[in-house]
Amino acid sequence: MSAQIREPGDLQVIAEAFTQARAKQNIVYTETTFTAITHVRWGMDPNEMWGALREGLEAGGGNVGLIADTPRDNGVEAAHRTVEMVEVADALVVGLGLTGIEGSAPEGEFRVLREAADKLDLGLVVHAGETGGPERVWAALDDLGADRIGHGVASVRDEALVQRLARDGIPVEVCPSSNVSLGIFESLDAHPFPELWRSEVNVTVNSDDPPFFSTTLAHELGHAARLAMLTRNDVLELQRRAARAAFAPPDERSRLEDRVST
Repeated sequence: MSAQIREPGDLQVIAEAFTQARAKQNIVYTETTFTAITHVRWGMDPNEMWGALREGLEAGGGNVGLIADTPRDNGVEAAHRTVEMVEVADALVVGLGLTGIEGSAPEGEFRVLREAADKLDLGLVVHAGETGGPERVWAALDDLGADRIGHGVASVRDEALVQRLARDGIPVEVCPSSNVSLGIFESLDAHPFPELWRSEVNVTVNSDDPPFFSTTLAHELGHAARLAMLTRNDVLELQRRAARAAFAPPDERSRLEDRVST
């Protein structure tokens, strides 16, 4: 689908529609992954790309933080190029990310992302333990010092890892519907969210790619509530966790947490 985005104006339209859809769900802050390197490799000028994104997000209501990711299978060079683009980005980039095919390249090869995140005061999220095993989560933590783990559902297969995640309070972004749609679990009822929740892992609930997986954040929270028999306050706690785990500035995180109704 990304191949159909040919011009910066296409990005602007999509960004505006994205923020408008988010507003209809009463979502007050969003962090979304954006693979800048893909569009630049297809010939889009980086400055025009960032400008179009910024204008589209602002037109749709704003308050969106971008996580500029690089897929593992694109190689380390793409990670370096992504960092270079982020350094001059005319858009609100709040984090860097490592995505792509797990196991296609060692996490340790992407230390440039950790170094750049520290230098630029950004967060670092690593998708791990989705299609890969617990060893990918260990590598994300030990080799890259990930601030958040994307998906991380394979962690339940390693009790020591579950204990590590719970002890260190590492946010784990769980996306139930996408896991089922991609065949990682045969049904929502087979999803390990309840086990992670009961083990006191710092899980948050996320929608991954809402249009692609035909879901919304509200639906995902509903799935989580049903699977783990959550109370109203448990659901509110999930949203407080999301606020605390955000890569937004500290005052914005505090403001978001305060907005969660009690």
